[in-house]
Amino acid sequence: MNTVIVLDKHALARFRADHPWLHLSDDVVEVSLYLDDNGAPLRLAGTRLNEGILEEADCDRLPASTAFAIVRSAPAIGKVRSWMPAGEQDVWRILQDLIDMPFAVPGGSANKARYDLLADGYRIARQLTLEALNCRALKTEVPAERMRLCRAASSVPRTLADVRESSRSVFLEADTWRMVAVLRDEFMLAGGKNYLTAVSIPENGKPGIPAGLQKVIDEALFDTAPVAFSVSTTGYQSSRFMSVNQSYLDLTGRSWADLSGREMLASGVAVDSPGRKRRLELLQQQGGYDSETAEIRRGDGKTLPVVISAKRLLVAGEAYDLEAIFALHRNAPVPDGSGNVVRLLQPAG
Repeated sequence: MNTVIVLDKHALARFRADHPWLHLSDDVVEVSLYLDDNGAPLRLAGTRLNEGILEEADCDRLPASTAFAIVRSAPAIGKVRSWMPAGEQDVWRILQDLIDMPFAVPGGSANKARYDLLADGYRIARQLTLEALNCRALKTEVPAERMRLCRAASSVPRTLADVRESSRSVFLEADTWRMVAVLRDEFMLAGGKNYLTAVSIPENGKPGIPAGLQKVIDEALFDTAPVAFSVSTTGYQSSRFMSVNQSYLDLTGRSWADLSGREMLASGVAVDSPGRKRRLELLQQQGGYDSETAEIRRGDGKTLPVVISAKRLLVAGEAYDLEAIFALHRNAPVPDGSGNVVRLLQPAG
């Protein structure tokens, strides 16, 4: 549920009295300040009386000083109401239904049902986005702005699988990103066309191998592998180390005390760069990547060229990133098939 603060004619009369130096035409009889999910100003909408007929006022033409003053004064003099855009409640109802629906291995019937619900939700959200952009295009009198809005409408992804981080701006402009972002995240957690690898946690080991022994074998493979491995939570700014092996500590010149629970960027190991953004987008869109060149920063402050292969795993409904990292001597060729190591040590399931 969203919040809107309404300034009726009495509140506007008080606003005009408190701000006599600002311009707000007398025909404006109501102004509404819409807030986003975090309580931040989203947009202004107004109503004006034109020859006895109420019609929409173009708040985009308000002087900046007037608009800022309205935003600043609204919480004190306006009336707070709940607001839900038409059609949006249907999307949230669909997302609520997903809570009670179990996950399954990608391709299973339960995931098919989730995909169908998510497709319905995105169809509604996409239609709301197109309506908002096209409505604004029809109302504007500036040809260049009309053309920009029409191009934005034509760029709205057709399916949820096509939504990328670069799509965010067009949904934000239509005030539908809050829905689309949740739909996209649910889509990826459901497997996202098998982009995510679901990992089961077996109660029994492989035939002939007790579960306890299998656990020891898996841990030994991870801990003693000559390849540097790390497991982290997902996210650009918020990804945190969950586990690394000794080869990773040796490669980065760190101790586990330096990394345990820390954000990867804040730890200094991960290097913020366009390449890192692109690799994270590959994880988000495709569930992994093979043999990508990158740089990491060692404990002594020196940067080290490396090759990284990664896969996004889904374990008990939570997503994690598994990385395999090789040191790369400068001007050396990128090794082929390094992603096979990720697949080799990927938990069975």
